[in-house]
Amino acid sequence: MDLLQFDIAAAAGWYSAIAGLLAGFALLAILLPLDHEAVQDEDRSIADSIVVFTCAFFALLVLSFNYAGLSGRPSDGAAAGAAAHEQFLFGAVFGLASLLLLFGLRAVIKSYGANAVVFAAARDSMQVVTALLGPILALSLQFSNALDLERVRLEQSADTTASCGPGGIPSGVWINLSISVISILAVLILAVFRRRLHQNVGAPALVAKGVLVVGVAVTVWTSFAVPLLPGSYIAGAVFEHVALLAFGVATVVVSAAAWSAR
Repeated sequence: MDLLQFDIAAAAGWYSAIAGLLAGFALLAILLPLDHEAVQDEDRSIADSIVVFTCAFFALLVLSFNYAGLSGRPSDGAAAGAAAHEQFLFGAVFGLASLLLLFGLRAVIKSYGANAVVFAAARDSMQVVTALLGPILALSLQFSNALDLERVRLEQSADTTASCGPGGIPSGVWINLSISVISILAVLILAVFRRRLHQNVGAPALVAKGVLVVGVAVTVWTSFAVPLLPGSYIAGAVFEHVALLAFGVATVVVSAAAWSAR
């Protein structure tokens, strides 16, 4: 597992800066409709874009503070498990919040009815990025974050060979890989059968509110529970696999919402 060595604290500082920058873009996007007179048929798209960008702004802003705090946490010794745990949860929120920005951007492009023909190709491309490429990228990065938890667990284990599976790869890695691959396959299946999905124009706003709730819940958890719980539970395999599975389900839901918001 030497190749999986990763400086979580150093990376968290950069993630904090990126999340803050994206929060600034989201705040700017909230103000875009102020000087735009909407066409009656496109009022819903503009309203949805404001909701999506508002939720993305608060989620990314809070995430920026969370990553800033993580950058000051030691990523070795007894605190390594807590650092990897927080990075894992923050990574899930970061991936979902980034997808919200794509949701909102497509809604804004759709709202400019006077140039609908010009932006038609851009809307289609943005839908593919939001519903297919973005979720696959988020799932891949989250699997990488899960590897840090696995590394910490192996380093803190007395017997580093007890949990090895096929090919000498730890069983936990195989489980996380299976969850990630299944989630990616689900995203691909949705892309194939996207025409059969029920159209729901309000799906982006619902998803945005859900992501904001998840972001707040993660912040409360890492602020109150993580400092008080034992390290063995924080870096435990069960919590890691369940959390990765929940993120996979959430990402598939985002993909389905993106396809249904035609």
